[in-house]
Amino acid sequence: VSLLQESYFRSILRHNCKQNKKLSTMKKEDVKALFIQIDKEDDGAIYLREIVLYLRAMNEDIDKNLEVKVLLDQYDTNGQDELGFNQFAEIMEELEGAGWKKAKNKKAKEINSMDLRAIFNLVDVDRSGSVSRTEARMAARLLKKRFAIENVNEWLKANDENKDGRLNFKEFYRSLKKILKLKIEDLE
Repeated sequence: VSLLQESYFRSILRHNCKQNKKLSTMKKEDVKALFIQIDKEDDGAIYLREIVLYLRAMNEDIDKNLEVKVLLDQYDTNGQDELGFNQFAEIMEELEGAGWKKAKNKKAKEINSMDLRAIFNLVDVDRSGSVSRTEARMAARLLKKRFAIENVNEWLKANDENKDGRLNFKEFYRSLKKILKLKIEDLE
């Protein structure tokens, strides 16, 4: 998507949000709960990159909506920007105005190998093909909430079969398959 297209979508979204304040169906309590879930340090501030990572992990098909994808890509580009709750609420309103909807949680028995690949790709921020300790720590809240992984360092160490300090997709897949007791195919 070109910068011109991105700018165009953004101006349309702002216009739509200003014209219709009733776009927001998320209650303030829901937005606050989402903010708290994303706030890893529990300090009342989150980074744009954390928002993007969390939303993409919780909604694997989020990038199918072009307007939402453009916004998330832009937020990801400015990933080190720190936000308080009010700015976060504005972003969520903007995303909702673009068509974002909170995804329903999948039950463990509904998770398949494509879901695990999508989650791996979200956690593997640098696209290296493996999850580093830093990436796992960045996704710690997600891993804890979705997979009950309490201690990321212990989880990494226990599942790092080749002892390189990182989890490749095969190691990641096997660990989550075991944690979730999934009855899906093994990887070769």
